[in-house]
Amino acid sequence: MDNDQFGQQDLGPSLAQLNTPMRTPVVEGNQIASQQLSILSALPHPAWIKNRRAEYLYVNDAYAELLDMPAKDLKGKTDRQLFPKHLHAQLVDSDAQVFLSQTHVELEGLHLNTSCQHSYWLSKAPLKDKHGKVNGIIGLMKRSIQPNTDQPSICKLAENAVQHSNEAIVIADIDFNITLVNPAFVRLTGFTEREVIDQPASVINATWLAPEFIESINSNLQYKGYWEGETWSRKKDGQLFSEKIKISVVLNKEGERTHYIGQFLDNTEQKQTQEKLEFLAFHDPLTGLANRALFLDRVTCAVQHAQRNKTLCAVIYLDLNEFKPLNDKYGHPFGDKVLTIASQRLNNAVRKVDTVSRQGGDEFAVLLEDTSSIESAVLVSQKIIASLRQPMQIDEVEVTIGASAGIAVFPDHGKDSSKLIGNADKAMYAAKFLGGNGYYLYK
Repeated sequence: MDNDQFGQQDLGPSLAQLNTPMRTPVVEGNQIASQQLSILSALPHPAWIKNRRAEYLYVNDAYAELLDMPAKDLKGKTDRQLFPKHLHAQLVDSDAQVFLSQTHVELEGLHLNTSCQHSYWLSKAPLKDKHGKVNGIIGLMKRSIQPNTDQPSICKLAENAVQHSNEAIVIADIDFNITLVNPAFVRLTGFTEREVIDQPASVINATWLAPEFIESINSNLQYKGYWEGETWSRKKDGQLFSEKIKISVVLNKEGERTHYIGQFLDNTEQKQTQEKLEFLAFHDPLTGLANRALFLDRVTCAVQHAQRNKTLCAVIYLDLNEFKPLNDKYGHPFGDKVLTIASQRLNNAVRKVDTVSRQGGDEFAVLLEDTSSIESAVLVSQKIIASLRQPMQIDEVEVTIGASAGIAVFPDHGKDSSKLIGNADKAMYAAKFLGGNGYYLYK
């Protein structure tokens, strides 16, 4: 190690000198040779001795002053108890390397806290007893006087990370007043720094959200130190957008809250894509009606509800008459328009609580929930058939179609969803066999 990097001060005895056979400090129980302690005590730089459990047995005055703790309070403690997480992991790993390799280990550019004011060089060496067994560590530390200007400081890296992050970042003080925003925040929200700095965070928060939601966030920050989730917010111009948010609490070395850091991304496009995929998984892409999978699930739930409440539900299975000739004559785009109009008429013929489904091709199915009687299901079927027989004007062509309907009512015509749908399908084919443009009640 080039000591010029740290200035011209004399380091005193090096760790290599302290660890020669003639001068190796001896650890016997908790007794450390006084000669070695005198050498370490005289050093102008922080030094210490640890046992195999990585507990401090001895620290000199320079080390105690560096950590701003009395030497007696440091004895028996470990690095995990003294340093923040970003540092103690490095120190613990380097201790393990010393015990494993039985050679000295050096670390450079250590920052003892997040203030980033100074960096340190650290050297550790194995401490052996009179039998040559490694049962401790001796360490020496020195502050870097001439930092390596070729590498950015930790503070500069942190500043650059915030400024160039694709995530919008907001830092607020303990009273939730904004102290910093990054360029990504300005781009995303439309607010300028001048408009939000020193303003309450509610300037950008979705204050229209339910109080229970805000209370949940505050509770997580209080007891967990962070909150993560999704919500809707507004930009400066009032535009709504979906955001993924992470809020973290910043603590000082005494464990007291000092700031809050919020990070968020506009995931509106991602959310819309996800919702579209979820919709397509359970809906017909042409008509927007429920598909087979969603219809089966709805019928299953309706049957379970009817069983519990001793009520009725019904399935009407439909097939459009004269659709194939129209599709063959005018083409598939024309046929798609016929199907779209038919689906709209089906929706208008039933209640909002009922479900209309496209089963495939020109076949549709309708679930009537909590229908009052078999007769009421028949009346709805007649209404649907009548609406579908009304002329359609498509591309300056007037066409008329009809429909054949099969009806099955729970519990008389099926005790479960599959049976109920299957019997409605059979009833529809019976209606077609009888000439179409009518209904048939399953028997």
